[in-house]
Amino acid sequence: MSKPTHSITPVYTWRIDLASTEPHWQGWFRGLSPLFLSAPAPKVLLLAGIDRLDRELSVGQMQGKFQIQVVPRSGHVVHEDVPDRVAGIVATFLIRQRLTHALDGFQT
Repeated sequence: MSKPTHSITPVYTWRIDLASTEPHWQGWFRGLSPLFLSAPAPKVLLLAGIDRLDRELSVGQMQGKFQIQVVPRSGHVVHEDVPDRVAGIVATFLIRQRLTHALDGFQT
């Protein structure tokens, strides 16, 4: 989306006709859960809530195939809604997976 114009009420305009992409929405995610679960890397999934988590991901999480981190007070775009919280979650995950080390003063 573009930035709001300078008026009393912000106005946003889409650069594309978003409604025209609707027929493709479900296809964007079809088969994504098994691909995610089969990736041979440590994984953390950040979610605003678990109400729409599919069965495959629920079972995979219980089997320890990835970590779920629910981020309260966020919405569809978690990294934009609470960027500092997301940065902390990612940093902590990387440290716990021993993919990096904490800088002095970092609290996990």
